[in-house]
Amino acid sequence: MFVTHAGSPDQALSVLKLTSSVDDTAWPSTPWGSLYVTDNSNDTVDRVTGFFLPGEVFVADTPCDENGAPSTCPGPGFPPNFLGELNPWTGAISPVTLFGSAVQPQGMLFVP
Repeated sequence: MFVTHAGSPDQALSVLKLTSSVDDTAWPSTPWGSLYVTDNSNDTVDRVTGFFLPGEVFVADTPCDENGAPSTCPGPGFPPNFLGELNPWTGAISPVTLFGSAVQPQGMLFVP
């Protein structure tokens, strides 16, 4: 959900339909920083570093939280959670290529 012209007489709300279920969103505010993600499956907090573009939108994509997901998940057609990049104009989510340990994000926080 987005708000434009917040607090003005022209204030408006809009909803972006996403291509899959998400649990959390992080918006980098500077090119350099850290994206901290909680990984409930592995009981860890992981740090993702690199170059970030202000305006990029990262999401914790959670296929097993979708309607119709099997009770035992991950499963066929429902992979583990993954870090995705959201296109804020179309709602499409693309997996982010990471190097190092696998990350199955749930909660996220960007720290400049």
